[in-house]
Amino acid sequence: MRAKALYTAGFLAGWLGNADRGEELCQQSLALFQESRDRAGFGNALFFLAGIRFARGDLATTRIFCQESLEAFKEVGDKIGIPFSLYFLSVVDTMQGDYTRGYSSAEASLLLFREIGWKKGIAQTLIQIARGYLCEGDPAKAQPLFEESCALYKEFVDKAFERLALCGLGWVAFQQGNIALARSLLEEGSANIQGEEDPFDQDNKAFALSHLARVVAFEGDYVKARALYEQCLAIVKQVDFKVFTPYHLEGLAAVVAVQGEFPWAARLWGVAEVLRDGMGTPIPPAYRADYERSVTSARTQLGEQAFPATWAEGRGMTLEQVLGKQGKAALSTPASTEELAIPITKPSPTYPDGLTAREVEVLRFIAKGLTDAQIAEQLVISPRTVNTHLTSIYGKIQVSSRSSATRYAIEHRFV
Repeated sequence: MRAKALYTAGFLAGWLGNADRGEELCQQSLALFQESRDRAGFGNALFFLAGIRFARGDLATTRIFCQESLEAFKEVGDKIGIPFSLYFLSVVDTMQGDYTRGYSSAEASLLLFREIGWKKGIAQTLIQIARGYLCEGDPAKAQPLFEESCALYKEFVDKAFERLALCGLGWVAFQQGNIALARSLLEEGSANIQGEEDPFDQDNKAFALSHLARVVAFEGDYVKARALYEQCLAIVKQVDFKVFTPYHLEGLAAVVAVQGEFPWAARLWGVAEVLRDGMGTPIPPAYRADYERSVTSARTQLGEQAFPATWAEGRGMTLEQVLGKQGKAALSTPASTEELAIPITKPSPTYPDGLTAREVEVLRFIAKGLTDAQIAEQLVISPRTVNTHLTSIYGKIQVSSRSSATRYAIEHRFV
């Protein structure tokens, strides 16, 4: 009982911002469980310890602890612990850009949750799979998963996770070009937990506000978008939850660059890059093109010598330092010259037969004669993911060969 109380207290301490104390208590719990050879308790303590490491942005160790907890749960046949460990592994793998492994773990988790009929676990895992699809730029696959999870959360009135599903549907709408619906859903989702104090809910709120900020920026209200990003960063600083901080920093950088604050934007991108490097979390494919356009435009404005030097300065700063190093006050409108009109995340164009932007990219490479391995290298994905895209493409355009797919790409002027 003492060991269980220790890891419970440790997890709560870590979740409430005292990560050092939380880890200390969980480690004490682990030692006691090892001494008593309690594999179930050992698995639970490791799982909680993984949660603390995740919040701190130590994803490499998080994955090790999740894998070890999974092995312990399998030994004792823990029907709740096994799918939860698989779910957590999927979160880490997806954030680190290994979508194939992430989907595999999540689908295994979903199957186990469905077998035991635990609806919360089902809904949570559906959201995880859908997030992977959105990161890859495939809103059509994500939408039904978010809808199912939202319906499940309504059954047991879980506002925190229902909010995640609503925000996911908002981001689906944005990627599909329905800006009004996107804003409505994201505003509703982020408002669901106004005033709640749980750090997990607050971090999820920051994640929702960050997506809302992208939509608001797309609409041209850069002052409000900037305020939303600054609110996100204030939340993550308060709860000491680092894993999603790069998203907020990169979004803020794009907005302040539009406002003409190029040195501050470069420093913000520099800090975000250091955080991503440390966690091993690449920019998701769906966001990369807009990120690169913003950076390229800011580089042009700041200059080929000043920009990398300022970026490097940002890489050497802490989050607190770079946020205190902002430039001039926010402008009510973006700078007037066209050169400053850095594009903020755009919705994906509509393609025939329900094809996604990523599937069209794959089709273009197919038409150019590239192999699966070569396409994987070009798109920085695994050959297995390329094969998954091809299966989806063939089904949508009703062909069964590369030559037929090539003909389709030419007829639709994709090449």
